[in-house]
Amino acid sequence: MIPLKKHALVLALLCCTVMLQAQVTFKSLQEVWDFADAHNAGIKTAEINKTIAATGVKQAYGALLPSVTANGGFTDNLQIQSTLIPANLFDPAAPAGTYTEATFGRRYNYSGNVIAEMDILNTQDWFAVKAAKLNKEIAAISIAQSKKDLYGQLANSYYSCMLLSEAERLSLENLRAISDVYAISLQKFNDGLISEVTLNLAGINKEKAEKSLDVARQNKLLQLNTLKSLLGSDQDIEITEELNEDFLFSADTGFAPDPTVQLYSLQAMVSKNEMQSQRAAFAPTLSAVYQYSTLVAGDDFASFANSNTIPQQYWGLRLSVPIFAGNSKRYEVQKAKLDYAAKQEQYNNAVLQNTINNTNLLIAYRGALQAYTASKSILERYRANDAHAAQRMQEGLISLDERLDFYSDMIISQNEYLQSMSDYLIQEYRLKISQTNLIR
Repeated sequence: MIPLKKHALVLALLCCTVMLQAQVTFKSLQEVWDFADAHNAGIKTAEINKTIAATGVKQAYGALLPSVTANGGFTDNLQIQSTLIPANLFDPAAPAGTYTEATFGRRYNYSGNVIAEMDILNTQDWFAVKAAKLNKEIAAISIAQSKKDLYGQLANSYYSCMLLSEAERLSLENLRAISDVYAISLQKFNDGLISEVTLNLAGINKEKAEKSLDVARQNKLLQLNTLKSLLGSDQDIEITEELNEDFLFSADTGFAPDPTVQLYSLQAMVSKNEMQSQRAAFAPTLSAVYQYSTLVAGDDFASFANSNTIPQQYWGLRLSVPIFAGNSKRYEVQKAKLDYAAKQEQYNNAVLQNTINNTNLLIAYRGALQAYTASKSILERYRANDAHAAQRMQEGLISLDERLDFYSDMIISQNEYLQSMSDYLIQEYRLKISQTNLIR
């Protein structure tokens, strides 16, 4: 029997270990965000795109390096065409107008060459490098933008879970209180002291409390699953952060750079670079060219004992000046100028809107905080009244109808409290996201 107990204990410990490994606990919203950074598919994709953009910068720099090409060839002259040459070229006594057939060349020819070319002056290449760098910065901003959107969704689900936990706690308290009231009501009804209407009213309040508790629990499970989906994890989630005095967020921290504004700024810079690149299309380009080639000719295949080697080597400069290629390039320049003006206008408007939005965020947060604090204080007073009413009913100093009135007032205050808490949490995470530096 003892070995069996040991095996059962080991099995129980293993089961507990597996359960612990399949669950993740969050003590703060920041932990949720950190977890999402490492597991969310959208963030991972944005990181990959940033790596791709960084590779594009290296590719653009690589275009500045010389291009080197090596070629090789083999020719088997099965029949070499004869050439007619004046006969008196070899024999001065030959009559004029006569020709002699002569064959030049050898049957097997092996050729090879190396060509190197490098742009000395080509402004288009440097604008391409700048464009690649800007695209890399845009990829980094896109990560921040993705995080901003994701953080908002995560915060909404996270705080919804906390709000529903608070609603569940209040519903449990309400259910206990109204269950006691209903038990007293049923006893008084059986004693003929209250009417059936009063009993039904108590029963209705009890069913409402049960319904509120079930709804809070079901909605909490839904929000937890939503949180799992956003995090990209199949682990069970537990939230241990509590709504207490230390929970309140400090709004004194300054605002971080807004990814949206930064994105508009970079888009304007890309447009400006494109405009400058289109203008530079009228500039001349200067390139250096080098070539080495050789020809090996012989009459025996793959034998070079009796062959001729004919090398050639040169280098030079090549200047290309665009003179006229229609008006298409001029129209491209005009389009780029207009696009840059539009992008600059969008950026200026984004800066203005961001300033206004930040001011509104502070106003909304402080108003929501004040309303939440007031609702919490009011609820405490209603709860005190309800507890006092319960005591007075036990002592027979108030009627059951009066007791239910106090209970109904407390329920209304609870709903206002939960709504104020919801408004506060929304403004809190919006402000927190705006004060978090997402650009790395």
